[in-house]
Amino acid sequence: MLHSMTEASINRPVTLLEDFSLIRLALEGAPECFSALMDRHVVAIKRHIRSMTPNEADAEDLLQDVILKVWRRLSTFRCESSFRTWMTRVAINEVMQSYRKQKRLPIYRAPGDFSSIASPADSPQRSLARIEDVQAVRHAVAELPTKYRLVLVLRDLEEFDVRETARRLRLTVPAVKARLFRARRMLVVALEQRKNSVLEDAA
Repeated sequence: MLHSMTEASINRPVTLLEDFSLIRLALEGAPECFSALMDRHVVAIKRHIRSMTPNEADAEDLLQDVILKVWRRLSTFRCESSFRTWMTRVAINEVMQSYRKQKRLPIYRAPGDFSSIASPADSPQRSLARIEDVQAVRHAVAELPTKYRLVLVLRDLEEFDVRETARRLRLTVPAVKARLFRARRMLVVALEQRKNSVLEDAA
């Protein structure tokens, strides 16, 4: 089997093989196929990890842990979902386990810098207001309880649908909807409280 599969990979560039073929080859002793699989998905997985970790160094360390765990558990992948979905679940579990060990909670960190938020047509005052708004939302999301924060990040920030969010968090669809409703309400309340506090300080 390994011989026939390897011949197939020679006749077809590794980067063009489907995930399932890369997994089979990797399990049969072709490490370059695992590398190709990681190259295909690692950027998206790192984005998920980065959304829940406070800094780049933590994200890099966790990413390496996830890649190692994926390699060790590759034989358990059953193609019941996409490989990226499965790898994302591994990543989320690894992040949560890391924070449980450190007795800290994961936070949401908006990707990129704030310079991309401001429009060239904005005045300096308006640009600053935009940045402050995003910072307020990020802070409010970070303060949400973990189970609500994760649902909100996946649904409203990563823009996964309800079923995909449920699969990634191992929840039922009704549970995702209930948590999302609660999370959005909590976020609105937090932002209203901040707005009122700012107005009181300015009075």
